[in-house]
Amino acid sequence: MDSVKTAFAQTPLFAIIEDSIRNSILAGRLENGSKLSAISFYHYMTLCLYHPEFGYYRSGSSKVGRNGDFYTSAYVGELMGDQLASELSRLAEQWFPGEESVNVLDWGGGTGRLGRQMMDSWNGIGDDGPGPERGLKGFTLTVVEGNPEHRRLAFEELEPYIEAGKARVLDNETGVNIPMGEQPTIIVANELLDAFPVHRLVWRDGKLQEWGVALNEAGGGFVRCLMEPTNPRLPEWVRDEQIALLDNQTFEVNLDAADWVADLSERLERAILVIIDYGDETEELIAPHRMDGTMLCYRQHRAHNDPFEAPGEQDLTSHVNFSHIRRIAAIHGWTERWYGSQKKFLVDSGILQKLSAHAITDPFHPMVRRNRAIRQLLLSDGMSELFKVQILVRT
Repeated sequence: MDSVKTAFAQTPLFAIIEDSIRNSILAGRLENGSKLSAISFYHYMTLCLYHPEFGYYRSGSSKVGRNGDFYTSAYVGELMGDQLASELSRLAEQWFPGEESVNVLDWGGGTGRLGRQMMDSWNGIGDDGPGPERGLKGFTLTVVEGNPEHRRLAFEELEPYIEAGKARVLDNETGVNIPMGEQPTIIVANELLDAFPVHRLVWRDGKLQEWGVALNEAGGGFVRCLMEPTNPRLPEWVRDEQIALLDNQTFEVNLDAADWVADLSERLERAILVIIDYGDETEELIAPHRMDGTMLCYRQHRAHNDPFEAPGEQDLTSHVNFSHIRRIAAIHGWTERWYGSQKKFLVDSGILQKLSAHAITDPFHPMVRRNRAIRQLLLSDGMSELFKVQILVRT
């Protein structure tokens, strides 16, 4: 991320961010030493993603699929949801024996596509029909989603199950107040934590500093600047995690993701938490080849590293620190059951058994499409290695 950006888009959110900077009581320092009003990058990212009217995840059309800005695994055939449903059935039998019903919360469930795939699998709908792992539990599904357009699409996707009383779609505000208590619950967080705003820290001049955002008065748009850490938890976290950054190395800290796990823990007694996201361990995320952190932007299926390009109209994201999440989860009574790449998860759950030998030349035949989807999930762009699956249990 360059220190000065002159190419920018006057999006509807631009003036709101500009006012936030001008009215900020915080000060930032440019690379040349000049001081000026600033907000933290965390504040900037929060506005870009979650401003109630113009935030990326609160407005506009669907963000996923062909007409969106990125794809998720649920958009590669039906296999991700099918494999996940099989594994959740097995886990429910193991950890909730004798229970007739298990509530599944697909948190940040987007357009409901993954949820429908899981419900179809549990109800024996699909190419394979009912399998030995299906029907063992009565699963009900709750999709919690903040984007209004995604919620509308989720209602359409899950309409048969909603009408049957087996599914519902809620906004975030309602979701955080769902009574859970003793009911056995499975929470699925598929590409959720990477969408939380992050603090961007940097080791500069022998001390820990934070990246902020200021106005580029010379050329328009925004410019990054240095600030003192804006949250006292940040230096505490660096100390507790024994982080040693190289000089001028940037690193993201996702306090909101850790808080989400902690808050969820206070409301659950018997639960399974499945986190699927791209990320890695602390050691990898502070490795010497990651001098500028892992911040990426997505717009119209193009990845780049300029978060100032189109405020509110592009996705901003960074890698999930699974070491951090695991430590917070352990403090709140969760036990790790499985961790590894999405590729290993799919292979271990038997996806290769669904490959079929054939001599069919029609590329649209269901068998050909399934084989192609399996290859895409396991091999395409190395994403299945980048994505990790973390399964935690609390009983």
